[in-house]
Amino acid sequence: MAARGRGADVTRVIVNPAAANGGALRRLNGLRARLETAFGPLDWRVTQRAEEITALARGAADAGHPQVLVAGGDGSVHFAANGVAGSPTALAIVPVGTGNDVAVSVGLPTDPERALEVLAERHVRAIDVGAVGDRVYVCVLGVGLDTPALHLLERLRAFGRSRVLYSYAALHTLVTYRPRAIAVTHAHGRVELPVAFAAVTNTQTYAGGMRICPAARVDDGLLDLCVIAGQPWPRLLRLFRRVVAGRHAGRPGVLLAQTPWVRFESREPVPITLDGELTPLSIPLEVRARPGALRVLGGKTHG
Repeated sequence: MAARGRGADVTRVIVNPAAANGGALRRLNGLRARLETAFGPLDWRVTQRAEEITALARGAADAGHPQVLVAGGDGSVHFAANGVAGSPTALAIVPVGTGNDVAVSVGLPTDPERALEVLAERHVRAIDVGAVGDRVYVCVLGVGLDTPALHLLERLRAFGRSRVLYSYAALHTLVTYRPRAIAVTHAHGRVELPVAFAAVTNTQTYAGGMRICPAARVDDGLLDLCVIAGQPWPRLLRLFRRVVAGRHAGRPGVLLAQTPWVRFESREPVPITLDGELTPLSIPLEVRARPGALRVLGGKTHG
């Protein structure tokens, strides 16, 4: 117990310098004085690899830090959540990434300075996470199109990250991807079909605002499932335009459901992504909601 007391008055700040095309560290340095005013003593850490974020966040929780502040996008939030979920330590997000869907979902503005004003109010809320084995996610588990699109973005890393590149990767993958036959079982039914894309979300949006599961809430104890069946790419493109706006409910080839768990099965391994990050995990697998498992600093809204 003595170890937990060492961090009682200290906020650990974890910066992913790769976020925002390398701009995260510069932007947070510009806010350092305001961070100290809002949170008091800071334990400032800059990571070299995204995976270090988890170890730093877990160490802060073990030492009793009241909150861990992470600067980055949904990927950085993913790694930090895997360090603090299930602990009393709250996660504070400074949204400086390419995708900031988790920050928006917990009531934070996407402008870092305005987000800091909200964070300074110290309003703590408990939100759900999804869990695959001992790994958790906050935003989305993706099956299908996500993996080859992210691999393509990795090959284009020299060009940085931008909406144009994300759109190019999405369109290229949508045209070239071969849907896999997958059985999807949830609390209310089961389907087996060629899947172009499936998402199990905790948030309404992913990939920078795509409204994949418009009914989702981060604190309802449930996960939201969207399955999009394989179909000719021109039809799929029209459908994804509806997905962006959240107008795909009831369309042919679309399944939406709310459920505490989802199980995926297939005849061949199909890789999955978590919060927009490539993983070594693949189908078959089961994902379950962990209600209220993550404490976050956010706005007094629901989403």
